[in-house]
Amino acid sequence: MMGNNHDHPVRAVLEAREIVRGVNPTGDPAAICLPLAHPPVHSYVFVPVASPSRVYGWLALVEKEDAAVFSDEDTQLASTLGALAGMAYENARLVVRLQEQTRELREHEEQTDFAMSAARTGISHRDLGSSWVELSPSMAHLFGLPADVRRISQDELYKRVHPDDGPVVRAAVEKAIEARSEFALELRLQAASDGLRWFQFRGRVVTNADGQPSRVVGVITDITERRSLELQLRQSQKMEALGQLAGGVAHDFNNLLTAIMGYARFALDTAANEAQRHDLEEIVKAASRAASLTKQLLAFSRRHMVETVALDLNLLIVDMVTMLRRMIGADIELATTLASGLSHVRADPSQLEQVVMNLVINARDACGPGGKIRLVTEAVDLDGSVASLTPVWGSGAYVTVSVIDNGTGMSEATKSRLFEPFFTTKPRGQGTGLGLATVYGIVVQSGGAIQVESEFGRGSRFTVYLPREQETTPSAGRAVEAHASATGQTVLLVEDEQAVRELVRIILERAGHRVIEAATPEEALAQFDTLESVDLLLTDVVMPAISGFDLFHKLVERMPSLRVLFISGYTDYALFEPTIADKGAAFLEKPFSAEALIGKVREVLRAGQAD
Repeated sequence: MMGNNHDHPVRAVLEAREIVRGVNPTGDPAAICLPLAHPPVHSYVFVPVASPSRVYGWLALVEKEDAAVFSDEDTQLASTLGALAGMAYENARLVVRLQEQTRELREHEEQTDFAMSAARTGISHRDLGSSWVELSPSMAHLFGLPADVRRISQDELYKRVHPDDGPVVRAAVEKAIEARSEFALELRLQAASDGLRWFQFRGRVVTNADGQPSRVVGVITDITERRSLELQLRQSQKMEALGQLAGGVAHDFNNLLTAIMGYARFALDTAANEAQRHDLEEIVKAASRAASLTKQLLAFSRRHMVETVALDLNLLIVDMVTMLRRMIGADIELATTLASGLSHVRADPSQLEQVVMNLVINARDACGPGGKIRLVTEAVDLDGSVASLTPVWGSGAYVTVSVIDNGTGMSEATKSRLFEPFFTTKPRGQGTGLGLATVYGIVVQSGGAIQVESEFGRGSRFTVYLPREQETTPSAGRAVEAHASATGQTVLLVEDEQAVRELVRIILERAGHRVIEAATPEEALAQFDTLESVDLLLTDVVMPAISGFDLFHKLVERMPSLRVLFISGYTDYALFEPTIADKGAAFLEKPFSAEALIGKVREVLRAGQAD
């Protein structure tokens, strides 16, 4: 409504909030910035329409009846009307602004609550003078409360806390109130229909103006999945440590068994009478049984040599069913549910058979007469969210075999130690405690994982996860031809265990070979340069400072045609590098017989002659 006349008094109304009163002698409405179509105006009063914070416009009273000009009373009335109109505008603006802020706040609260619900997190607060605990929508949702319920009594809240955790929570809150401090703890809560779940509860005490405690505010977060992953990690680390120990013990024990069995067989060849022969045969039998135990330890520690092929898990189980039924007895039912079109897996067939057999034996012992055992195979695809709930450390495609029984089940304490070597729930003298430990080692060495689901009195389910094999054509094993005797070659023997070294030297010399001994890799390197030729390097794998693999790398640089036979109480198959395998390397596991050693030496030497 402003005119283009900068000297017009209306400008003073809008810019300076002045009240302007006057006469318009010509009556021309345009002279006072009114529309041209407006009737003639001879007298007027202009007042601002404003609030204390802003000017919204101006109000005009025109053409005083029965008078030439407007009076002071008229001017006061116009001023009052302008002020009231300004307040109305201001209130309308504030209402609109409040509505916008309310909408933004509601949207923010909805977004926050959605994020907290997705994170399974909630907020609570309680006035210390009240027995009611106020809950955020996300926390009410965690507790499974109706959508319109936003508070719960303190007693009802503590009823949801696990009995063992309730006193701990009360003590932590009371201590924080007394010290006017923060607190943090983990507890188990009954959450909706999910049963007991683990939560982290962090809170602080709010004080009033007098510094006295007035409220307790807390944030609670569901950490069940995190604790599950932490437990899996701790269990994996513990099993890895046990595996290192078991592997080391088995390695040293295999060295001893190699010497015991070798010299006992030497003595058998020269036994003076049947009594001596009988005693020596018992020594060999006992050593063989001990060697079987060390193989189980090596399987647990994943340091047992394996020969993997692509195999059909269903066919493997079908081939085993008859044997398994005989093994568990006629009073226990064995059924199979095998998925059709199952992809192959890559594993050592004999070791996978041992996994199935050990799990079935474990189920048989848990069931007793009249029990039921089921073998189930499936193809599963795990995404990231599901993988976190299983012992498989990543998403992907897997084939599973489950052994399910309706036996006694087990407690959480038993489950936590289930795969430890020598742990058993059987009476003393029954079982070695290596069955499930062996299963664990074989499965992990095969790139898989094993999951146990069991409740005391409700049976158990053991599920083995194995990665699907991309190539489904089973790989054929390399045939080993029988060769004629090969003798007279020079063998560089490197072994740090004296008893084993002397035994191998005797065996090789009796077979007609020339043997150069070295107790350490450093000694072998020094002797190698003094020899005219070496036909075979026969070396232990695990030795101080330099391994057998590293020794071979150093020597083959000097003599590219050098053949090698590794011997060891254990080794990781992964350590058999392609650069070594390409050289035709062979491996013989301790303990071994004289016949096995001579046969493997002949095989390696003959392969070298063929090249």
